[in-house]
Amino acid sequence: MIYKLLFSVAFALSSLVVANAWADIAVLVPSGSEGDGLRAAAADYAKLKGTKVEIVQAPYSNVFEQAANAGQTKSGAFDIVLMDDPWIPFFAENAHLEDLTPYFKNAGLEGPDDDFLSKSLAICRNPYDTGPYVCLPYVGNAQMFFYDAAKFKEAGVDAPKTWDDVLKAAKALSEEGGGRYFGYVFRGGQGNPVVADFMPIFWSYGADMFNADRTKVTIDTPEGAAAMKTFMALRDVSPKGVESYNANEVGQAMAAGTAASSINWPNWVATFEDPSQSKMVGMISYSPIPAGTKPGSSEIGHWTMGIMAAAKNKQEAFDFMLWATSAEQIKISAERGNPPVRKSVFTDTGLTSQEKFRHYPVLMEAIEASTPRPRHPKWPEIENAFGIELSKAVAGTESPEEALKKSQAAVEEITGIK
Repeated sequence: MIYKLLFSVAFALSSLVVANAWADIAVLVPSGSEGDGLRAAAADYAKLKGTKVEIVQAPYSNVFEQAANAGQTKSGAFDIVLMDDPWIPFFAENAHLEDLTPYFKNAGLEGPDDDFLSKSLAICRNPYDTGPYVCLPYVGNAQMFFYDAAKFKEAGVDAPKTWDDVLKAAKALSEEGGGRYFGYVFRGGQGNPVVADFMPIFWSYGADMFNADRTKVTIDTPEGAAAMKTFMALRDVSPKGVESYNANEVGQAMAAGTAASSINWPNWVATFEDPSQSKMVGMISYSPIPAGTKPGSSEIGHWTMGIMAAAKNKQEAFDFMLWATSAEQIKISAERGNPPVRKSVFTDTGLTSQEKFRHYPVLMEAIEASTPRPRHPKWPEIENAFGIELSKAVAGTESPEEALKKSQAAVEEITGIK
């Protein structure tokens, strides 16, 4: 199992612990815009409050590993971890995160204020939307549907509302493109990439990984088969080799104007609207996820800040988190490139009047209609197993039916749910 392997690996954290000796707060963040934004905020906070904030930046997968190791060993290496929201059940249910309730009470607050989007707050509670707050939302990611409106109109679809609409336009455009232009593109790489692009389609056909009370795995179902049928049809109008595509390949195809549509994350908007990186400036439209047999739903992918249970400076950590997630600071974070989590920032006309923020109304709608990845402490293992089978189906080395059957069995084995 991945966790047994995880905790058998010795991480070189001694230097981090030493570095923490001079800091009031040590914060572990991912590489990329999310971590860069918090690094900039930490520098501002240090100047404002005199609090020394050390930012430890690591690649996405290493953030999980280092935080999990710190939690397991109770090293106190980090006070705060900026974590991807599907990690929350693992950290919370293994008692690696602080319950924030007493910190809010000490600050004279009942909890986070109601300017936060409801779905942004729901993921920060464990159990989901009902339990105590164990983190605060910082980066408001949720998928949107990206498409070339002019090309879709040429193909007879003004604004795609359903996956049937998408397929109608995508088939026509791919046929016309003759192998040089494609109607759709998606991430088909094993693990997280293909799962992230499949889940919104899965949900839009009424499918889910578990039943409501998480007592049964429900992947290999008629609803799952309907979603897989659409996914395979989208594969057939996508570039060859899409089974190895990750975010960069999808984003580059859209920016180069060689693919007409995709599911994508909002951080790509800056690339698409940058003339030095994109041939499609001002030409890509944004919409919520199309419907299948049910309303479309984005996969939510917020970055959230939580205090480690073994943290050395918990009150200082909470004070920093409360400041960094304030309306003023979330607006500054948005200006630095991170999607917001507050209504007041999403609707700020000073931002929405700018071309690079024109997608904000759609993104806010997408977040409020989003679905979290299954809230299970073994989600990283589940996602990896599911992603292996999905990618095989995309590559054609396994039938869609076999991929669903094997995914069902793998998730049952991982979770112990039959």
